[in-house]
Amino acid sequence: MAWPLFQRLNVSRRSRWFQVLVVGGSIALCLAASFVFWAQADVFAAVLVLPRWLWILPGVLCGLLGWTRERKRLAIAALALWFLYAIFFIQEWHSLIRFRTATVQAASEHAKFVRVISLNCSAGDEKAAMEVGSYHPDIVLFEETPLRPIIQRIAPQILGPGAEHLSGSDVTIVTRGKLTPITPGNAQSAPFGHARIELPSGVVVEVFSIRLHPYGIRADLWSPDCWREQRENREHQREQFKWLAREVDKVPADVPVIIGGDFNLPAGDKLFRLLPSRIRDTFTVAGHGWGDTLVNDFPFIRIDQIWCDDHFRPLSTDVHRTVNSDHRMVVCDLLYSSEER
Repeated sequence: MAWPLFQRLNVSRRSRWFQVLVVGGSIALCLAASFVFWAQADVFAAVLVLPRWLWILPGVLCGLLGWTRERKRLAIAALALWFLYAIFFIQEWHSLIRFRTATVQAASEHAKFVRVISLNCSAGDEKAAMEVGSYHPDIVLFEETPLRPIIQRIAPQILGPGAEHLSGSDVTIVTRGKLTPITPGNAQSAPFGHARIELPSGVVVEVFSIRLHPYGIRADLWSPDCWREQRENREHQREQFKWLAREVDKVPADVPVIIGGDFNLPAGDKLFRLLPSRIRDTFTVAGHGWGDTLVNDFPFIRIDQIWCDDHFRPLSTDVHRTVNSDHRMVVCDLLYSSEER
C-alpha cells in the first residue's frame, strides 16, 4: 500500500506546478519573515516572540523539495535567500564562532574585575538560587526570586559574610559590597529593583534587576485572540521599558550601570533600543556558545540577558545549564575601566 502512495507523491514532485509552488512558497516565507523581523511592528507580536530560526526549517525543506534539473536555479535562489536571512536576523551563530581568549583568566586577579550572574529561580526555588554560589559572583540578580527571609538566610552562603541584598516581590539583587536601595516612583508596580552598590574593589555601580511582564508562547497563530493578546502584552512591555529607560537616564554619566534579568523578550527585539545608547548587550560583545536560556533542557530563545554601559569592557558572557530552574544561568565577566567611554 505504501509503494503506490510513494509513486504518486514522486510523480507529483516532478510536476512543474508542484516545483514552482514549493520553491515559490519558500521564497515568499523568507521574504515575509524578513519583513516581520525587520519592521517588528506590534501587529506581528505573536510571531516576534517565536525563535527567528524556527522559520528556516520549513523554508529550506520546501526549497529542497523543488530542486530539480529544471528548477535548479530557482531552488538555489530560495536557499540563498534563507542563507542571507540567517546572517542578518539570527544571532545564535555569532557566539558559536566567536573565539574564547585567555583574557578572563588573566583579568580575574584585577581589582576592577566584576562577575555578574542573572538567574530566574523558577517560582522562587531556593535550590535554584543556591546554584549560583559555585560560580563565585560579585553581584547576583534573581528573577522569580525566593522570598525575602530565604534570601536573607542564603545570601551569606552564596557570597560570604557581609553579603547585602535588596529583595522585592519578583526580583532581588545580592552583592558582596555595600548596597543602597534606590526606590523608583510607584515602586510597588516597578518591574525592576534598583540599587547603588559599592564593591570591595571600590567600584561604585548602579544595578537594575529586571523582569518584564511575561508572555506565553502560543502556537495557535490562526486565532485572533492569540494576536490580540500578544500585541497587548508587547504594548505593556514597551511602557515598562520606557520606565526603566527613564530611571537609567537619571544615573549620572560618571556612574557605571549594569542591567540584567529576565526581559521576557527575544534578543534583538527593537524594544531594547528604548534603552540609552550607552547600554549594550554583553552577549553580543563577548558571548560564547549557545546563548539561548529558555527552556533549560532545550533552550530555544535568549530572554535572560546582562547589559552594561561603556564604563565596563565585557570579557566573557556564558550561559550555563541549571539543575533546579527552567531557565539557564547567565554568567558575565566585566572589567571596569574609567577610560572605557
